[in-house]
Amino acid sequence: MKTKEMIEMNNELRKNLNEENKIFYENLLLYFRIEGFTRDENKIETHLLMILQDILEAQNDGITAETYFGKNPKMIADELLAEMPRSFWEVIKTGLYVVMVYMGVSFLPALMTSGKPVDIGALGLSGLYLFGIALILFKYIGRTIYNVNIMIQNKILKFLAAFIAVSIGIAPVTLIGILVKTPVRFQLDGWFGIIVIILGLLIGSFFFIRQKDKTFGWPFAIYLGGAGALGIMTRLPKIGHLLMATQKGRYIVVSIIIVLLMVFWLWNIIVAKKLKKIDEIK
Repeated sequence: MKTKEMIEMNNELRKNLNEENKIFYENLLLYFRIEGFTRDENKIETHLLMILQDILEAQNDGITAETYFGKNPKMIADELLAEMPRSFWEVIKTGLYVVMVYMGVSFLPALMTSGKPVDIGALGLSGLYLFGIALILFKYIGRTIYNVNIMIQNKILKFLAAFIAVSIGIAPVTLIGILVKTPVRFQLDGWFGIIVIILGLLIGSFFFIRQKDKTFGWPFAIYLGGAGALGIMTRLPKIGHLLMATQKGRYIVVSIIIVLLMVFWLWNIIVAKKLKKIDEIK
């Protein structure tokens, strides 16, 4: 069975778990996928599907997952992972995926205004940095899933802690964009830039349409679509001159960018709340 098919089957079968078994299995699933991301993905998903099927069978017999597998699921996961050798190719593949996704998402926003070269090299370096951050985050999550931690209870302090952590992690991406200049830079002005933007929008639309669940895709689609439209307008002869060469036009451009960012973040918040409600209902 293909990896994608197993993931889809896993998602469907998990709906049959009771609350206790769901918590048990989803912790195991998260740990297994995070700790196993450097291993063969197909084997990881095969083991996860087999474990899920075993839990469902035990559940039908009135046996909990904890009773069936024991109180130390981490040990079971570690034993299974130890049987699978690490694959350097999986690391490279994941790294390339992160870099390409970041470059793809950042490409159209980088073209929102004309007259400034797009530094593909800097985008690639930012993507590599984010991949490094993702590795650290994966390692941290993997180590804390089965550890009891003292959590910050105060919501304001929790928000501030999360904000500071995210800011520290993301700040270098902005600095790379500002300070780093690589030879891989392209001036995409005029009609050539418009053609590139249209191609980018078409490629993005293709991947968006192919998604089965577009819940998380809509905020990105709206933001990137707006960024592409703005990029086209700033490159059109008359409109571009109005937007880029006059103070009023620059205010309009800045306002559009701010609105796009606000819509993007607000939509993400709405999606997160909606998913939380659905999860609570389940």
